[in-house]
Amino acid sequence: MKLILFLLLATLLTVTVQSQPINTDSLRNELKIAKNDTNKVILYRMLAGIVGNSNPAEAIEYGKAGLKLGKQLRWEKGIAGCYLNVAAAFGFKAQLDSAMLYIDSAIVSSKIVGDPTRLALAYLNKADYYMQLRNFKQSLINCDSAWRYAELANNNDRRARILQTIGAIYFYQSKYKEAIDYNERAGQLYRELGNKKMYAITLSNIGTGLTRTNEYAAAIENYQKAIALANEVGDRVNFAMYYGNISSNYIKQTLYEKAAENAQRAMEYALEHDNEKQIATAYSLFGEIYLKQKKYAQSIEAASKAYNGFQKNELQEEQQTAAEILAEAYSLSGNHKEAYNYLSKSKELSDTLATQKYDEDIAAMQTSFNVEEKNSQIALLNKDKELQQYRQRILVFSFLALAVIAIAGIIFLINRNKLRQRMKEMELRQSIAADLHDEVGSSLSSIYMLSEMAGASETSMPSQKEMLHKVTSYSKETMDKMGDIVWMIKQNTDDGKDLQERMQRFLYEMCSSKNISNRFDGELLQTLKLSTGQKKALYLIFKEAVNNALKYASPENIHVSISKQQNMVELKIVDDGKGFDVASDKKGNGLTNMQNRAKELGGKTAIISSEKGTTVICTLPV
Repeated sequence: MKLILFLLLATLLTVTVQSQPINTDSLRNELKIAKNDTNKVILYRMLAGIVGNSNPAEAIEYGKAGLKLGKQLRWEKGIAGCYLNVAAAFGFKAQLDSAMLYIDSAIVSSKIVGDPTRLALAYLNKADYYMQLRNFKQSLINCDSAWRYAELANNNDRRARILQTIGAIYFYQSKYKEAIDYNERAGQLYRELGNKKMYAITLSNIGTGLTRTNEYAAAIENYQKAIALANEVGDRVNFAMYYGNISSNYIKQTLYEKAAENAQRAMEYALEHDNEKQIATAYSLFGEIYLKQKKYAQSIEAASKAYNGFQKNELQEEQQTAAEILAEAYSLSGNHKEAYNYLSKSKELSDTLATQKYDEDIAAMQTSFNVEEKNSQIALLNKDKELQQYRQRILVFSFLALAVIAIAGIIFLINRNKLRQRMKEMELRQSIAADLHDEVGSSLSSIYMLSEMAGASETSMPSQKEMLHKVTSYSKETMDKMGDIVWMIKQNTDDGKDLQERMQRFLYEMCSSKNISNRFDGELLQTLKLSTGQKKALYLIFKEAVNNALKYASPENIHVSISKQQNMVELKIVDDGKGFDVASDKKGNGLTNMQNRAKELGGKTAIISSEKGTTVICTLPV
């Protein structure tokens, strides 16, 4: 049974505002009467920073207005601050490509001003954006840049935040020992600065890491220290999270009375702040505790409230956990109908989460591509500015021209060698294809014809006929496989069309023999340029999926389609058969083979199955 564990990694987007509370309305009033000078730029910057988290769109408008005025006044310091806060607002909206564009502009302006403190913030925010994209290498590189400027500014607050970010990077990589170490170092700096609020957060992060390493007592101790520190400064916002995490750790230790006591504290603070997610999570903790105590009616009541709360707030992962608790509680209480109902809901939510994860991965890849593309454009612009400052332009351009000629020559030689190698491979493939067809193929054809003739003889005994029937079947199967091998090896000038016709013919022949309706939408293959490996992988995965459907699923319809999204080709095989449990499948190596074939070419194979049918999705880069 999964337990809900709150996670707070304080990689907060940093904005340039004062630390003390500020009345937003008073700033808006000041803005209305302010003159178009540097003070008005400051007001725009401050408002963009203050409302960024609650209203990112409004913050972006304030920040852009400040940029416009700052550029009119040619006040680079104000421009740098506005760039930083606009980037943060886009970060809160999860528009990371735009956030990257503005943060890079903030870095350029801050370098002009020569402000190491602001540069440390800018690089730290950039590291956070890369971490959200799961590009941990680039995130660490930007943490290193932020650290260098924090050293120049001799700013321990910046150092501590950088250490927290590095700890978060290691946590997301499941390197919990390293994550704990960096949070401890950050906590030491916060303690020296007297920043009890942030020190409490680092203690919570350490507790979360200790939970993942099964050090439950130590984790609880850190959460309790975090509560004590937060209580000293009156920061009660995270109390529900802290007590909820303590309860989760007590559950893992089977100390259910203590778990219930802390779940109740978590509920009280969640109600105090009217936080619906935390309220639902507290109910989920009670549902788990009561289930372990065999109080099934109470478990069902609490878990039902958790389920409804998570459903209302569209928190599907937490909703799925609550459904698991309900399914088990109903089952143990003897209500198998409701147990099956919630087990089905849990399975449906699990499938939805898996699909969302796949879509998120694709979206992250696209966002990462856009970010890298914009970073490249910015790098080229910066390089152009630097070149304009050089006095010896002719020497630089001459050197670049010689470098281009040298590179072109190297590329020409490399391509020439590749062409020669390709010609040799083509000759070898043609030779192998001819040998297989003329020698092995002809031998198998003879075996096939002889076994057919022997089987037709009236003098054959029943046992002989049965053996001859097997010989006929095996020979035919071997010929089909040999035909596939010859087809995959043999060079063809129209690979895509040939692959389409072969797949369509196979699907029709296999389905027609069993009176199964089928449809093949693969016209896109005619326009694709596929390598031999890609062609082979698509065809064999397609055959395996169709054969599995016909052999195990007893479908009435099979639909095969080929589509392309950006630089990925997608093969989808959908049947309406009886489906199977993918996680516990023991039918052989077929599913593993399909996944491995796609993985070898940098792609992936996803298999989604339920009582309504099975869908196999194979994606390959082209």
